[in-house]
Amino acid sequence: MKTLVAIVLNWNGLTDTRALLPTLAVCRMPEGWRLRVMVVDNGSTDGSAEALAREFPGVELVALGENRRFAGGNNEGLRRALAAGDDAVMLLNNDTECD
Repeated sequence: MKTLVAIVLNWNGLTDTRALLPTLAVCRMPEGWRLRVMVVDNGSTDGSAEALAREFPGVELVALGENRRFAGGNNEGLRRALAAGDDAVMLLNNDTECD
């Protein structure tokens, strides 16, 4: 089975990320593929990391200690996806919703 990891960058965007994650949970994947979801919290100060960890236990949460900005946050997610041996990566802004 191949793995697609969806990396979602969050920075003080709890409301948007809360809306996105359930839409990812019902995404259809091609036969032979599975979806893994990773949220990279970019040093949020609004309690996002704690709330998302509590509300979405099936989602991998990477809580960064500081805001590494767009590229730095996504790069950390990409490093982890490569280390895990994921087959494909999809970078998503947290204000999207999947159909």
